[in-house]
Amino acid sequence: MWSAASVLVCALSVLGRAERTMPPIELIDFIPPEVSAGAEGFVRRDTGTIYLITSSPVFRDAADARELCGDSLAIKKLASVLAHEEWHLRHGADERGAYEFQLLTLLRLGVMPDNRLYWAVQRSMQHVLAVRRRNHAEIVVASGP
Repeated sequence: MWSAASVLVCALSVLGRAERTMPPIELIDFIPPEVSAGAEGFVRRDTGTIYLITSSPVFRDAADARELCGDSLAIKKLASVLAHEEWHLRHGADERGAYEFQLLTLLRLGVMPDNRLYWAVQRSMQHVLAVRRRNHAEIVVASGP
């Protein structure tokens, strides 16, 4: 099993980035209560920090690979999560924009639209956007005309 720091170095390498060119990145073991269940990463705009969740399935898959940086799909997914979260820090809370940038990052990394990883990220985007639309509709109805 590879260290969390080694996995992060692999993901940054796949992105073609050095840690010093990124916002601060913190590796944490558990999802905080205020963060969506199933999250693989998130940001805190007040600190300008990206958090990667080392207990997420994709992080564990990358750490459990036989050779360092060996599970290329897991590493590419983590790289795309970093891109997604960095997008949020630079551009705000818009999930559509962050997911579109994540999908573009996957394409740049050679993960094509017919790949199960690409599909999974697309499905996540659709789910998050649907939940946000539903929540917005509930707020509008609750506040009345």
